[in-house]
Amino acid sequence: MRLSDTHIHLLASEWQEPVADRIDSARQLGIGLLLQPGVRGLDWPELLALAEEYDEVYAAPGLHPMCAEDWSHACAAQLRTLSIRAKVIAIGEIGLDALVDVDMARQRQAFDAQVRIACEAKLPLLIHCRKCTDAVLNILQEFGDRLNGGIWHGFSGSSETAQQIIKLGFALGVGPVLLRENARKLPEALKDIPDDMLVLETDAPDMATEPETLLAVAQRLAVLRGWTEAECVRLTTTNANRILKLGEMIGE
Repeated sequence: MRLSDTHIHLLASEWQEPVADRIDSARQLGIGLLLQPGVRGLDWPELLALAEEYDEVYAAPGLHPMCAEDWSHACAAQLRTLSIRAKVIAIGEIGLDALVDVDMARQRQAFDAQVRIACEAKLPLLIHCRKCTDAVLNILQEFGDRLNGGIWHGFSGSSETAQQIIKLGFALGVGPVLLRENARKLPEALKDIPDDMLVLETDAPDMATEPETLLAVAQRLAVLRGWTEAECVRLTTTNANRILKLGEMIGE
């Protein structure tokens, strides 16, 4: 099996090399899934075009909390239209962020509306959350059985928080935070998570600048969990395929 990167911004302006080179590098390293979350609505067509060009690339269009003020009826209509495209496998990255200069009421409005669209389309979510854990959990709980699970991107919280997230059907996205020397809470929390609720991500280029980082995260997670590296690849890729409703075809 090959690795799955469930959160990578392939088209971010920070990259220096052409996007084709980034995808080729990931392929050579044994990464078989590259999921691009949305940030702003203007990016969505390009995300989808790239996904439709490369087999291993998929799209998760959505408005990041920092772009919540862009939410509108037209934006909602566009997202509904995209949600039925074959290479769109999630809605994201959406949520709440207390560290961005956007009115929290507008953030909540955009988040709630996008969760509703995901429920209608029966798509999982990629959740972005900074300093708003209780608020995000409360909103998700309101949707109950209508939710189709998803991934809590960039998880770095406690074991207690992790259990609350998992109860809602969301796997934890484990990324480069795990590699930090001062990471204490996260490694402890990850020891108690069920095997089937962990996936890997880089959040590149924000949190990583090279595809090799995904391998380093996998190696560190394997040590924490007492897995071999092969077990880590198999389990996290199987989890990503299930959560993103890709069956077993990706990563074989």
